[in-house]
Formats: sequence, structure tokens, C-alpha cells
Amino acid sequence: QPRVRRSIRSECENATSSSDSSYDTLCEIVDCSNGVCEHDPVRFMRPMLSASFCLQPPGDTTTRRSTFDAVLAGCIPVFFEELSAKAQYGWHLPEAEFEELSVFIPKEEVVFRGMRILDVLQQIPRGRVRRMRERVLELMPSVFYRKHNSSPGLKTKKDAVDLAIDGTLDKI
Repeated sequence: QPRVRRSIRSECENATSSSDSSYDTLCEIVDCSNGVCEHDPVRFMRPMLSASFCLQPPGDTTTRRSTFDAVLAGCIPVFFEELSAKAQYGWHLPEAEFEELSVFIPKEEVVFRGMRILDVLQQIPRGRVRRMRERVLELMPSVFYRKHNSSPGLKTKKDAVDLAIDGTLDKI
């Protein structure tokens, strides 16, 4: 099993410790170990709000709350395995449009073949990044829970609960 988290941390630490100060804004590690972010969402949301891409390495389970947090922050999710990408978020992140709203980098390429994540992301044209972020912003209503008496504009859009109910009914 490739350990992509170690590769991500190593690449980010090397990028931010390089003599080139422009790297300082390219990569930020948010350490939420030991539950430190549990009661402090600002700790992980602030960096997401200013980032174009939010890395989504596999966790203990195939789905990640961080993916939904990234979408709410307008940050393009970057996945490293197919299972944690297309297969898990079909109701909220349409599989047919996955390339329009996320990036997939195979973890094997990063861990075993030395592919640099920053290089891959920096090669994406700015216009495409802008369109991807716009698409992510359009998906925001599908990943949060709308308050019952929310604004009229939100009432017309399906929220996460609506999509989960629709998806369950379709399966039945």
C-alpha cells in the first residue's frame, strides 16, 4: 500500500524550506492530529479559503469530511485514489463532471515514481483552474445542509439531504 501522506508531507516541507520564498504560499500543511481541529474549524478552513487546491489523501475510510470542507471553501479537491474520488461522492460531486471540478493524481506515481504534486498542479492553465473553481462554487449547495427558513435563492437548490434522499430512492 503506497503511503502517499508521507510523500505529500515531504514534498511540502521541502518546498516551504527551499530558499525560494515564493514557495511559502504554494504549500501549507494543516496538522489536525489528536483532535486539535475538532473545536477549531478556523484552523483548517482559513488555509482552504485561500488555496486553489486542497489535497485529499486517503484516510481511514474512503470518504473524507475534508473533501466537503474543501468544496465549501471553494477549493479544488485533489484525489490520489479512484475509490476515494469518483466512487464515493457521486450524489454530491457528479462523476461525469469530475475532471471539471477536481484533479486526480495516482498515488503510485507520487510514491513510487517521484511525481511532484506541485509540478502537476502548476502545469494546469490558470483559465482551467478558474473554471474548475467556478464549478466547485456551483456545487457548494449540494454539500451543505440548508436551514429550513433559508433565503429564497437557496430554497430552489438541492442540499446534501435532498441529494442523499434522492440517491437512496433511486437505489431502492
